[in-house]
Amino acid sequence: MMKKAIYLATLGLFAGSAYAQSSVTLYGVLDIGINYISNDGGKSNVDMSSGVLQGNRWGLLGSEDLGGGLKAIFRLESGFSLTNGNMGQGGRLFGRQSYVGLSSNTFGSVTAGRQYDSVVDYVQQFSGIPNTGLGHPFDNDNFDNSFRVNNTIKYTSPDLHGLKFGGLYGFSNSANTGAPNSGFSNNRLWSLGSSFSAGSFSAGAAYMHLNSPNSNTVGAVSGDYINLSTTGALQINGLKSAVTRSDVLGVGAAYAFNGGKVGLVYSHTRFDSNTDRVSFDNYEVNATYFFTPFFSLAGIYSFTDGKLASTGASPKYHQVQLIGDYNLSRRTDVYLLGAYQRAAGDATVASIAPDTFGTGGAAAPDASTTKNQVLVRIALRHKF
Repeated sequence: MMKKAIYLATLGLFAGSAYAQSSVTLYGVLDIGINYISNDGGKSNVDMSSGVLQGNRWGLLGSEDLGGGLKAIFRLESGFSLTNGNMGQGGRLFGRQSYVGLSSNTFGSVTAGRQYDSVVDYVQQFSGIPNTGLGHPFDNDNFDNSFRVNNTIKYTSPDLHGLKFGGLYGFSNSANTGAPNSGFSNNRLWSLGSSFSAGSFSAGAAYMHLNSPNSNTVGAVSGDYINLSTTGALQINGLKSAVTRSDVLGVGAAYAFNGGKVGLVYSHTRFDSNTDRVSFDNYEVNATYFFTPFFSLAGIYSFTDGKLASTGASPKYHQVQLIGDYNLSRRTDVYLLGAYQRAAGDATVASIAPDTFGTGGAAAPDASTTKNQVLVRIALRHKF
């Protein structure tokens, strides 16, 4: 009996130890508010929308210690609308992120599934967009997470004295049949990026390349990639046929000081069709300052310079955003967001967050009918 008791006690200790080495965390974000839009398709409007500053989500984040500094990791993250309960990201159950992989303290991590690209991983953090929820016009550089990438394998390095780097490849999942718009390369994506941090200074750079996005439903990008094949995207004569190639280059830097941070970002995006090309250059300066541990103020100015190759048309956009955020607790805050966009050059109307580009579009469902548009939002956000 004594031997049996000792055996059971020992087994219990090992079971408890194994359990302690694994963890699963449930988390989420709820964001809902009221918006005023100065010109919503020709008239002023007051509406309700959710998931603007941060997309509404719930998720499961887990890890298991495999020993020797090696862990199995996973994340399942679902997006949804708080105003009507609909699922986000095209109705996907885990449309924001869904991946599993291995992580090593020495060698970094390798994950596979639906994930963010390197531009988001290594440059987005230097933009003020995560603090306001409103991207550059049409979210042309994906800084506002208009799309995630399917069928990916991603490598992320460990922190090497402030240096981090990584890359991602998204499979097309198509065989080369020889037919038009088919093949191994169609609707695939790859990206590379790195960042460096030393004291108060940090910087990052990334590049992303896409082949024929949205050309099939099984590839790297499906159903949520921005579509510049219509005239409405530029308010001028845009691309006449589907995008066959897209490239994004982004660089950014930030300097932190006592109570605040300033950042600079540049991105260049190019969209090619079979007959034409449109490109955007985005220039941004941003700043955040905490007046108290509970209240912060953040601002962004961005200038976007577009060009259509066939005609030389050059739509331009000036955009200013300002947000005040007050923390009621560690998990709950209220914020007041204001944004102004001025269309210039060959751009005929302003469009702060059109509903056809990204999840933030609910804040401004339609473009203005003039060159100016103002958006004001007051909202509540809760994290768990």
